[in-house]
Amino acid sequence: MPTLEKYLFYSLLALIIWLPIPLGSNRPWAWAIAEIWIAIQSISLIIAYRGNLPFTLVRHYKFLLFGLALFQLWVLFQTLPLPWGLLTFLSHKSAEIYQLVGAQEGFISLDSRITLTSFLRGLSYTLLVLNAIFLVNSSQRIKQVVLIIVVSGTLQAFYAAMMVLLNMTESPIFGFPEKGIATGSFVYKNHLANYLMMALSMGLGLIVAQLHTSPSGSQFVFIRRILEGMLSQKMYIRLCLVIMVIALVMTRSRMGNTAFFAATTIGGIIALLFYKQKPRALIVLVGSVIAIDTIIVGALFGLEKVKQRLIDTSLAEESRDQVVIWSLDIIRDFPFTGTGMASFYTVFPMYSNADIGFYDYAHNDYIQFIVEAGIPATLLLGSIVLYSFWRALVSIRTRHSRTMKGIALGSIMTIIGMLIHISVDFNLQPMANAATFILILFLANATTVLPAVGQLGVQKNEDSHLESGRSYV
Repeated sequence: MPTLEKYLFYSLLALIIWLPIPLGSNRPWAWAIAEIWIAIQSISLIIAYRGNLPFTLVRHYKFLLFGLALFQLWVLFQTLPLPWGLLTFLSHKSAEIYQLVGAQEGFISLDSRITLTSFLRGLSYTLLVLNAIFLVNSSQRIKQVVLIIVVSGTLQAFYAAMMVLLNMTESPIFGFPEKGIATGSFVYKNHLANYLMMALSMGLGLIVAQLHTSPSGSQFVFIRRILEGMLSQKMYIRLCLVIMVIALVMTRSRMGNTAFFAATTIGGIIALLFYKQKPRALIVLVGSVIAIDTIIVGALFGLEKVKQRLIDTSLAEESRDQVVIWSLDIIRDFPFTGTGMASFYTVFPMYSNADIGFYDYAHNDYIQFIVEAGIPATLLLGSIVLYSFWRALVSIRTRHSRTMKGIALGSIMTIIGMLIHISVDFNLQPMANAATFILILFLANATTVLPAVGQLGVQKNEDSHLESGRSYV
């Protein structure tokens, strides 16, 4: 393997940690840095392999890559000037609006410049997956990627908790006001909560991957395993999870906390139903996260305040539900083509019927994607997520590698948590959250195809002794 390729893998790990640091990469200058980073990484990969990239690896991820690429082609098409006849056929409402303002040409997007910006970001996501296919090519590397996601979440959690516990009134670098609620290096608390939910879910999967599947056999072996566990990497990861749960509770995010604990519960049930040779400590692990972390850690760091926010939630006081209702009118006018990616803030004021403040996002990613991309394109994205969920489930049911099964379980919990959380927030808009989630979708697919040990070029067929049930990673 080329030496440059090894350093490019390290650059991928560094990118994972970097993405949430500059305000969640949710500013033009911040996501531009990430886009350039990913582009340089792609070009360097071509140089490292002297143009002979191992494209045979791509076939294992063809649905994921094809779906992302097809969606990006649609976003690019939204930015192209179209003849009036074709535009009227595709989106009568868009043609009507452009003709009404006397435009010389029309687009599907009602804000073609911002949609082009969204296309460039989406292109970076597709390149990120392509880079990961070439770089994350072994059991060891997939574990390192998951571990780095956990490390990144822990750094965010520690920083966020310290800012609250030290009663900081503003962030040290950008000077954003702090209000006693954990936000980390993000601006919005729910974005941090969503990021922590992903890191926690993958961390749980990493711990499950290290649980013993065979009975102790004797009290001596049982005690030895306990002592080994206390001194192993597993305990460090467990401590990281505790730190992240503390920060998650301190975000006071209602749906962020709900999504994580729902994902943990549902993921635990899925593992109990479909796991072959279930780790004997699996029930204890899931129960400890739900009970010990929730009751003890939550009591110390403010779970009661989250509960009170849930109780006090009133639709009469919330305007986000009204945003969703008015957004349905946009969907009615642009059902198939959408208004153009990232154009919600441009279009929504035309449909709001009262002064409810400025909304640049729908606070519901399902609605926002349908508004901006249209129903068919949104269904395409949904199929990518569900396909990745299914492939992770296949890994849990059919593979014997503890590493792959554990990471697959973490991916399943992440997908469940994300599908819950985006129903009330815009967590796929910051690049840090979106890129991390897309990388986890890649990991879900990778657990079905990567060999249990070694590089792909060394062990091509793991169905021999590796999947016999006698060898575990």
